[in-house]
Amino acid sequence: MEYTINYIDITVITIHLAATFILGIFGSRILKSNSKESEGYFLAGRNMPGWLTGISFAATAINADVAPAYVGMAVIVGLPICWFYLSRFGFMMLIAGLLFFPLWRRLKVSTGPEFFSLRFSGGGGIFVRLYTSLWSVCFGMIPWIGAGLLGIHMILAPYLHIEDKTITLLIIIPMLLLYIWIAGFSGVLITDFLQAMVIIFASVILCVTVLVRFGGPQGLADSIIAAMPEKSGEILSIMPVMGHRALSPLIILGWFFLATIGKGGTVEFEGQRVLSCSSSKEAVKVSIWGLMALFVILLLLTLPALGALALHPKLYTAGPVEREMVYGMMLSEFLPTGMRGIALAALVAAVMSTISGHLSYGSQTLVNDVAIPLTKSNYLRTHQVWFGRIFMLVIMLASIMVVYFATSLIGIAITVIGLFSSVALMNWAQWWWWRINIYSWITANVFGPVIYLSSGFILQNFDWWQQHMAMDGTMQQQLGLLKAAICVVINTLVWFIVTLLTQPEDMSVLKKFYLKAKPMGYWGPIKKQLELEGHTFNTPKGLISGGLCTVLCGFIWMSLLILGLSLLYVGRYIAAVFILICVIVFIIIFKRLFDWHMKRMGADANEGAVKVADCSREASQLSNICEIDN
Repeated sequence: MEYTINYIDITVITIHLAATFILGIFGSRILKSNSKESEGYFLAGRNMPGWLTGISFAATAINADVAPAYVGMAVIVGLPICWFYLSRFGFMMLIAGLLFFPLWRRLKVSTGPEFFSLRFSGGGGIFVRLYTSLWSVCFGMIPWIGAGLLGIHMILAPYLHIEDKTITLLIIIPMLLLYIWIAGFSGVLITDFLQAMVIIFASVILCVTVLVRFGGPQGLADSIIAAMPEKSGEILSIMPVMGHRALSPLIILGWFFLATIGKGGTVEFEGQRVLSCSSSKEAVKVSIWGLMALFVILLLLTLPALGALALHPKLYTAGPVEREMVYGMMLSEFLPTGMRGIALAALVAAVMSTISGHLSYGSQTLVNDVAIPLTKSNYLRTHQVWFGRIFMLVIMLASIMVVYFATSLIGIAITVIGLFSSVALMNWAQWWWWRINIYSWITANVFGPVIYLSSGFILQNFDWWQQHMAMDGTMQQQLGLLKAAICVVINTLVWFIVTLLTQPEDMSVLKKFYLKAKPMGYWGPIKKQLELEGHTFNTPKGLISGGLCTVLCGFIWMSLLILGLSLLYVGRYIAAVFILICVIVFIIIFKRLFDWHMKRMGADANEGAVKVADCSREASQLSNICEIDN
């Protein structure tokens, strides 16, 4: 879709880019972090509030494909589209936050892969640390950054008549690199906040213009009923329809299961935000603020799709290519001159957040988890910031290559990432079970992809599978999720058996890890050994179950809030008010459960006051272990 050049829209986009650049340059000054030191440059001085890092997480999670994909999904689903992102992100982020983020903060690591050098012995821990770092950069961040750069070109090209990708890259890349180069992670955080506000503001404008076009919420609902009398019931319902071709209840349950298991046990770019927080309690707030910001953005992006349905009822049965064009069509049909520029700026903002966040974390993990462990160079340790900047350039150059070979490389990367979904439960087990060892981890990460690849060939030999795969798209999606779940179960059984047949990690490594992390789950033998050596622990019982109860309560109020706002948008005021009253009740309950759980986790507000004493006690305990082991 191509539009006539409008200088008002172009001016709006230019102002946004200039504001992003200026804020990014002065990010370290605004947030008062020292960008000349490694902790200040990569973690903003470890003194950030949870609300800022949470909003940054949400902005980074929104890439170029989110608006076209989610709006395209919304026109064939209707209001139940909210269950697509509620099931994918709700429990996942809350479990990660309430059960794992305090532990990550307690470890005092700088990156996620550094965990493995603490959890596993000697060379095995170093190997896993190197592997996970290189894997996340090569098969996660580089393709994702490349997709983002390509996305910016696809957004701007129809408006600015830019055919050559190189021109777009020459406009965007120098600005991105410069403010991250100067301010580091502080520049990322401050610009992410700006980008999130622009995205929300632009989405609110689009939501309002749609309602104005149809005479308000009730007018929008009446227009859908008039245009699609037979399907209006399921479009305007907040509950998913059984057997729907794109989002049935079974598909939602599948997403809920597969997206949740293992989350929090490892961290990547979200870990940078968690580890930059001023306390464990603030680290937990990353998940709450991040989730709410993400839900609000996705809600505001998808609600206007109802207006497109009212005008173009045939979109309800549209194919993938046609429905991904709906967002651009909505900008053209609903937004006036100038407002369209804000919407385009929001799309560019989303992509820039993703790119900057991945660039910052990618350079950090290459320095901290690859270069330093391999070289053991003191010079590199004292010049981490400059080496991080060099790695940033390397990542960007590799991402530019992806832009020019996007179709094949991104497809390969996504496929490879999918192969490793079956290892998810290992991410929890390595925290919750002391017996997990390097052989468990290698088995899960090697055998998992083998199971995933071979299952496709095995299952197609069964008549039942062939018959159901020949049915509609809904059944194919359900079988795909079933296949993934089967792979999770089989792979878990395999690495569980391997764990029982092999020796645990060295006792001294496990004792040091337990003292540092205070992990939940089954660590009884390690705890008893430490108690025999004179250590005392006041670990509350039922930390996992208590955390899960808090997670459930948080998920309920957030989900009800999204459902209530969805009903308000289509004029179902009585049902919406009732649901929103329930939201208030569950928020009160959640607040009390949250404070109770944080106190039991040792992540209350007094953490900063006892930090020095904790460090002294920890050093003494670790020293005693070393003396006993020797």
